[in-house]
Amino acid sequence: RRTVYLLATEELMLSLRRIVSTIALVTLSLSYSTASAQDEDDDEVIEESVDGDDDDQATDEGSSDNQPPPKEQPPENKPRPDAAESAGIDVDALRQEYLKLRDRLFRSRARSAAVATALYSTRITIGLDYGSGRYYDINRATIRLDGANVYDNTEGAIASNKAPRFEGFVAPGRHMVTIRIEATGKDDDRFVTSTESSFVVQAVAGKDLRIRAKAKDDGNLPFRWKKKQSGTYKLHLDVSIKAAKRSKSDGRIKRGS
Repeated sequence: RRTVYLLATEELMLSLRRIVSTIALVTLSLSYSTASAQDEDDDEVIEESVDGDDDDQATDEGSSDNQPPPKEQPPENKPRPDAAESAGIDVDALRQEYLKLRDRLFRSRARSAAVATALYSTRITIGLDYGSGRYYDINRATIRLDGANVYDNTEGAIASNKAPRFEGFVAPGRHMVTIRIEATGKDDDRFVTSTESSFVVQAVAGKDLRIRAKAKDDGNLPFRWKKKQSGTYKLHLDVSIKAAKRSKSDGRIKRGS
């Protein structure tokens, strides 16, 4: 049902864009028509002014009668066809259709939000800490949930604090979590590690799903290599998962630091 609502919403948005584009083109055409009409009126006034000057000069030179020159007649305001009418476009009808589609779009979004609220009933919290920050600098840490990036940090936050990295809602059922960590040895920056682990979790309807991951490297290669040209990498990612009763906090999605 949510997919149907999303597709309907996309179709409404496309219709709105087409109507707005048409109204914009009509408005531009009207502006251009008005400007052209003004230019033509100015040209007519200039031509009549020139003709009047020529008549005055001819009267002064060839006429023996001291007759006053004829009065200038104001230019006739000829009715000009409206650009929208000449193009066969009913602007009022377009505006009415736009308003109707906009109302339908708002209602569709409201229905989609209601379906999403009912569907995504499991709150998920993901924590990620790094226990070897004394020996390694974190270049980048990312968390993906079902392939979507929900956390991306390049400032080493996972080694400096234990704040939640992501809080949001998911549908009950099976979900895939992927954690990737890139680190560089502080004693010797030639030694770099990049680890990525994926695991499946099960979301329970109406309950909070709490995931706590802790990564570390118990090896000694960066600081031992200069002395003995030997050492080890001991990369670990330990994960604890728990489904708990719903907390009373609000349901807003949060991304950690």
